[in-house]
Amino acid sequence: MSILPRHTPQAHLNALAEELEAAGITLGPVKPGTRVTRIVDHGGIRWTVTFLGSGYGWALRGPGIEHGVGMDVAEIAEHIAAAAMDADEPGIPAPATWRGVPVPQEYATRWDSPEAVAWRNGAGAALTVANLTAVAQRDS
Repeated sequence: MSILPRHTPQAHLNALAEELEAAGITLGPVKPGTRVTRIVDHGGIRWTVTFLGSGYGWALRGPGIEHGVGMDVAEIAEHIAAAAMDADEPGIPAPATWRGVPVPQEYATRWDSPEAVAWRNGAGAALTVANLTAVAQRDS
């Protein structure tokens, strides 16, 4: 059973849309299968913004961030705008290896990009599974 509100009051939705609009961001449609989560695509990055209730604020989810209760609309706009990177802007260069895994070329020049963060999360998960499997085999 969901504890989320059944709808987003128009006043809260308007405040979010206005704040995003001021930052040059467009509020997208309702996420399919939900009533209180909106999709925001900006700078090649997909975000979801969920209304948690008048007393709780908003939750923001996207690459490298899952901020729960308590975000206000100004913080949401700031996070989304800051994450959108210019493709011509040089990024942070990657190390040759990360946790012993060679870094693929597409992430080597933009180590701070959301795609590189996702790759690191995936590689970290794969390494964890491999270590847990090795421990389980050793102990049995």
